[in-house]
Amino acid sequence: MRITKTGMDRLLAQAARFVDAVDRRRLRDRQELGLPETAPTKPGTKVGDGRAEVLADKIADLEEIANHQSEALKEIKGRLADAQALTARAYEHAQEWPAQLRRVREDPDYARAWEDPNPLISVRIATYQNAELLCERALASVLRQGYENWECIVVGDAEPDTTAERVETIGDPRIRFLNLPFRGPYPDDPVTRWKVAGIAAMNRGAREARGAWIAPLDHDDEWEDDHIEALLAHARSSRAELVYGKLRVRDAASLRLVNNVVGAWPPVLGEFGLQGTIYHAGLRCFEMDPNARFADEPGDWNLARRLWEAGVRFAFLDQIVTTYYWAPVDPAGRAWLAENLGATD
Repeated sequence: MRITKTGMDRLLAQAARFVDAVDRRRLRDRQELGLPETAPTKPGTKVGDGRAEVLADKIADLEEIANHQSEALKEIKGRLADAQALTARAYEHAQEWPAQLRRVREDPDYARAWEDPNPLISVRIATYQNAELLCERALASVLRQGYENWECIVVGDAEPDTTAERVETIGDPRIRFLNLPFRGPYPDDPVTRWKVAGIAAMNRGAREARGAWIAPLDHDDEWEDDHIEALLAHARSSRAELVYGKLRVRDAASLRLVNNVVGAWPPVLGEFGLQGTIYHAGLRCFEMDPNARFADEPGDWNLARRLWEAGVRFAFLDQIVTTYYWAPVDPAGRAWLAENLGATD
């Protein structure tokens, strides 16, 4: 489309009015940021060249302010994250986790977890409105385990009665269902809610465990058939109090594999999943914390970090033990998933 001189003059006049409208704000921002009241002239620009040159200088000025504001915002976010982490550490220090760990190790039954040739493993599952996947995926994978001395505590996060009925129809006395009287409360923001949803039910399941080891599992994930056997063997050989393996990742919607395997040593955020672990039942005193969101951490990683910092003995099994079905709840996660989907299998 060809623009006439009259049209160009009109566009320049409109742009000039827009830029002039923000001049006062621009001057105030420059003063607040400690910048000179006027930006340096761009190389090659001649004073008096015309309105286009004046507008170009003002646009460059605005870009400089925007860059400074962006850097200031980044610094503020970094300081806020540091403040969150520092507050979390102070809060956790008050819980005296190292002292609690010492008491766990002083318990007369502490060593039985490794010495018993066939210890009871307590599988802990929290569930909410997902009875089909709970029964057909998660519990089915528990029932396929080569290691048979286990119990499974399924805790509903205020579930409808139909979930209890579905679990009962499985007909295995090793599985029992408990239901919390109410759900939450949880934050409204979906990302924040994802970090702490189900924690009350998870903690209740751990408290109800009667085994020497606790094996967490999410209601929409599944274990490899040798999950318990492999992790227990590694715990015995390493004398570890918590053993974790790798997680295969699938897209929860399409069931396609994702080009990513979770699990690395040492444990770090993004490379650890609680559904890929077993841990000594004495560690149940380290409950999952609904305040993990204030540290900007998912509940399972928050627990793992606290255990690690308290001095719990970790060990890593370099093999896939669990399949994690991922349903991202934020735009960045959905974009990453779209770029990293693998081939169908």
